Amino acid sequence: MGSAKQLTPAQIERMYDDGENRVTQERNDFLLPQIRDFVVEKKWLNLRPEYQRRLVWDTEKKSRFIESLLMNIPVPPIFLYETDLNRYEVMDGQQRLNAILEFYENNLTLKGLESWSVLNGRTYSKCPPRIQRGLDRRRISANVLLAENIRDKTHADFIRRTVFERLNTGGQTLNHQELRNSLYSGPLNDLLIELAGERLFDEIWGIPAYADHYRPDDGYISTQLAENKLFRRMKDCEIVLRFFAFRDTSKIRGSVRSILDNFMKENRYADSAMIKELRSAFVDCLETAHAVFGRRAFQIRDKNHKWQHSVPLFDAVMVSIEKLADRRKNLIANKKHVLRSLLNAVKREEVYEIVVGRPNTAKAIKKRVAILHDLLRQFS
Repeated sequence: MGSAKQLTPAQIERMYDDGENRVTQERNDFLLPQIRDFVVEKKWLNLRPEYQRRLVWDTEKKSRFIESLLMNIPVPPIFLYETDLNRYEVMDGQQRLNAILEFYENNLTLKGLESWSVLNGRTYSKCPPRIQRGLDRRRISANVLLAENIRDKTHADFIRRTVFERLNTGGQTLNHQELRNSLYSGPLNDLLIELAGERLFDEIWGIPAYADHYRPDDGYISTQLAENKLFRRMKDCEIVLRFFAFRDTSKIRGSVRSILDNFMKENRYADSAMIKELRSAFVDCLETAHAVFGRRAFQIRDKNHKWQHSVPLFDAVMVSIEKLADRRKNLIANKKHVLRSLLNAVKREEVYEIVVGRPNTAKAIKKRVAILHDLLRQFS
């Protein structure tokens, strides 16, 4: 149908009467033990739809939420989306539901409580029976968006993402990568998450290994991983994305954000052949970088002579290594000279500034890639 200016009032009213993009919803209340059972037994709650952010509540925030429930303080409702009849995913309320699950499964030890400080250091099973029963009768309200008016998958995606974005206009603002995760879910986004969980990548960046701390089946994430600063706000996925987005220097134009956004948008539904090629390129370059620089891969000494990770250095090293793919054996053979040469180069103020990411522009990205490419080529 044409633009709004071409429609008559009668046509617009008919669109409204037909339920055009109107959400059907109902409201239910659930006891806390019911919520636990629904998720644990996988009856209907998908706690981690692919467009959701990662868990960002720390132990104290989760504990205070449990305290609010115990005190019967009103809490916001959760929002569920009916993906199919009697099949649901969480659109808003993931952090609250996760806190409830962790507490009931004795994976949350209460901390930082004020009104109920006597419960600090206790899990659910260690709370007195009357406290447990008090919590068991508390309820969480849920607004359920029903599938009855959904026409097809495209319409379903539009509705749930529209609602998700409107629900998240307040509260903690999504960062750029969390937005990309929400807006551009698909094979490419899945690959970013997969590669961010590669054991070698996690080791290099000081992230607790996904394999040891994360269960995708039920969404369990250890406290150690959940509180990691790169993992919790999807910065690890953004690091992986930067390599893919900066490989083709002809595409490095405009703001860094737009470069990353455009790559996600253009390749959201990459086919299996492209996904395979991207995975191979990333893993090969990562392994070569580690073989050359070892535990100092993507690290640089700051002005206080302390080692620190540098995302801009990661960009330059990874892209340069790929450009020298046929000379990787020589790079590895000369690794001591390569590291010494890099350390000497960054002693120069102008090189240090560009390598650590100042300024953060398309021109600067190209320049730092050129610097590292020239440096590595000497030993290849």
